[in-house]
Amino acid sequence: TTEKHGQGVAVIQDDTRLTYAELRGATAAVAGYLRDKGLGEGDRICLMLPNVIPFVPFYYAALSLGAVVVPMNPLLRDREITHYLKDSGATHIVALGGEAGAALGGDVGGVAERHGVTAHLIDPAQGLTPFLGQPVTEVADKAPGDTAVILYTSGTTGSPKGAELTHENLRTNVLATQETLVHLEPGEVVMGCLPLFHVFGLTCALMAPVTMGASLALIPRFDPAVAAQT
Repeated sequence: TTEKHGQGVAVIQDDTRLTYAELRGATAAVAGYLRDKGLGEGDRICLMLPNVIPFVPFYYAALSLGAVVVPMNPLLRDREITHYLKDSGATHIVALGGEAGAALGGDVGGVAERHGVTAHLIDPAQGLTPFLGQPVTEVADKAPGDTAVILYTSGTTGSPKGAELTHENLRTNVLATQETLVHLEPGEVVMGCLPLFHVFGLTCALMAPVTMGASLALIPRFDPAVAAQT
């Protein structure tokens, strides 16, 4: 998409706009940071973030390294965070830190430390700046049937269960969305109200627009006035 629409807007949040060229650069730099921190092919990394810009480069950076992404609800509590980490076998977790993280609920840093998981805590005031390493532009060679994402069920019949989606699952989901549901064109804008940790938001709000060269406008937490302004 960057090769075709490099100067097109990829992601919008409030007054911040990233072009596809800028998003690709940020993704490569985050991939370099994560690789330096020990994330490699087949490793599980949890993304416990609301709909904020850092979710996008962290998501694509992890996939480019051949890792498996485990999206998580940022409102999860300590007991739930523990289940996700242990069940998925995650070695890394990305979440909001400081007051922003504390306001959401769980003690991500504390839980991660107790279970030997590396926590990457984002300060909204600094954004991606502390997480930019030497850019990694190569992409891991993954087979279509390799697991890309583990999405957890709601747990209505017990503890949430991790559903493994392959790279081919994601690709066909996006193509089906484009061909039968939204028919996105480059330059069009999708308002991302659904959480990106949910399969619908991940597919229709993030991956479909990015694949088609459209734009994604993110709303971290739904509010009617913010939605209307967006």
